[in-house]
Amino acid sequence: MAAAGSAITFDVADCKIAAVNADASGSATTYQSSVDVPGITEVSLEPNFITNELKGDGGVVLAKKGKIDRLNFSCTYGELSIDVLDVLLGDTKAAAGSSDAETLTLGMTDASLPYFRIQFLINDLQTSGDSLAEVIVTLQKAQLTGGTLVSGSTDAFNQPTFTAEAIKPAGTPVQFGQIQFLETATGLTA
Repeated sequence: MAAAGSAITFDVADCKIAAVNADASGSATTYQSSVDVPGITEVSLEPNFITNELKGDGGVVLAKKGKIDRLNFSCTYGELSIDVLDVLLGDTKAAAGSSDAETLTLGMTDASLPYFRIQFLINDLQTSGDSLAEVIVTLQKAQLTGGTLVSGSTDAFNQPTFTAEAIKPAGTPVQFGQIQFLETATGLTA
């Protein structure tokens, strides 16, 4: 039996990111191990459209075309994580030394921002008829576009944020991502 095609969703349960290892045309896109985005509190996914109109005969619209150009993602999470920042900004984390400190070095190289996969999970669902266990959203290849990576204020919890744009990978699969409606809970991939 096919899974239900609609659900009322509540809360976001998990979010993971994984650095892209390889992305070559004709082969599978591969990823490093997933890193948990700790304390995920909010996610948003919005398509970016490119549209155009063909006008003629005194301004009459003769044809209209549109397509999704990329997907814009944003999230807010609860715990500052050096591992998350390392995936978002590139391999800039120094190994822990004898002082038991970890350091993320910012702006030391002219390297481009890295690509990474984003996945998030919603498992508090209400459906009519067929039951769903979870909804998983996966963006295959994204890059950081902004956010507040570190914040602080008196007498308040501070929540990091980041925004990213997802594009089609060169390898496979050759789509921006997917939204899965699952009857059996699988969780996010490692």
